[in-house]
Amino acid sequence: MAGTPLDQLHILLAMGNAQAAASLKDILMRQRVGGVFAPTDNRDAVEQMQSRAYNLVVIDEKFPHLGGIDFCRFLRLTTTPMALAPIIFGLHAPDQKTVLQARDAGATKIAVMPFSGASLLKAIEDAANDTRAIVQSTSYNGPDRRVRQGPLPAGGNRRSKNPDIISDALKRRILANVKS
Repeated sequence: MAGTPLDQLHILLAMGNAQAAASLKDILMRQRVGGVFAPTDNRDAVEQMQSRAYNLVVIDEKFPHLGGIDFCRFLRLTTTPMALAPIIFGLHAPDQKTVLQARDAGATKIAVMPFSGASLLKAIEDAANDTRAIVQSTSYNGPDRRVRQGPLPAGGNRRSKNPDIISDALKRRILANVKS
């Protein structure tokens, strides 16, 4: 995803406000984003996901019916390439509890709503350039949140053979739809 040109992005805008979604969609299309879809609710989003893959997702915490947190968690649990896509999660009144919920649901980037065009484009750039591997395990599905500041402890190589961690290179190939 790093350095992905805007015209190669296919963005799913899962917003609670249809007017805001239409406005953001217009802004993104003027920036020559490859494709933008703004579903009305989670059912509409799932139907659209069956016929098209998105390589970046923007979720509003107030996304209708299922809710933003549960929709984010649902995306990370699917077996589609979208499970690996960067997710920008918009919070209207971020506090520690909601930030932790979004993070634990698998959000790549958390941003304050409402989005301006510039703030959304910055969040997209930040999320697209995020090089963290996606961890898929029984207790967590989302970006690797471990902090590495020093040398890895002895036996650190054991994780390279762990099937629950999808490497950044494999994530890029899947999102670019490149066959191995």
